[in-house]
Amino acid sequence: MTKTSLSSRVIATRVPPETRARFAALAARHHLSASTLLAKMVDEVLKTNGEISLSSVGQRSPRETESGIGEADRITLRLRKGDRALAAARARARGMKAASYLALLIRNHVRDAAVLPPNELDQIKVTNAQLAALGRQLRTFGMPNTQSEPVAPDLDETIASVRREVEEAREATAAIVRRNLISWEIDEGNRHA
Repeated sequence: MTKTSLSSRVIATRVPPETRARFAALAARHHLSASTLLAKMVDEVLKTNGEISLSSVGQRSPRETESGIGEADRITLRLRKGDRALAAARARARGMKAASYLALLIRNHVRDAAVLPPNELDQIKVTNAQLAALGRQLRTFGMPNTQSEPVAPDLDETIASVRREVEEAREATAAIVRRNLISWEIDEGNRHA
């Protein structure tokens, strides 16, 4: 049996479902899992082809660093029963693919960030623009008109109060947009560093 270490890597390939089923049946016939049989086959092919120098084949991807961790690393996750469907449903609700949604959750967790998905950030930008337009409209209501005495004396005070609240809401949404844009830009900067 092949012993795996903590530094092992996954070799993956796509095959039709029938091929996968036949391979799994072959592995079962030998009392092995499909992955163990595949690992044994890889070991055997490498043994029969003699010693191969890793430097001669350019094994390392240009995106990998000296530590062996590349910028575009892939991780395979095994979710608990029912978690995939729940994650897919939440991703759909946010207009995202499940993998993108899970990657964003992990990114937010490991970077202690609160980055929103791009479509939600766009919605907040639209809301911010609408709040700014509403503030401009309220300013026109608060302008003095030709009458010397206002029809409703409390109306000016109420409009001024609503204008302040709209401006506070606009500033709060603008701050969320700024923080998210900075988080995305920091990630881009790290990616190119």
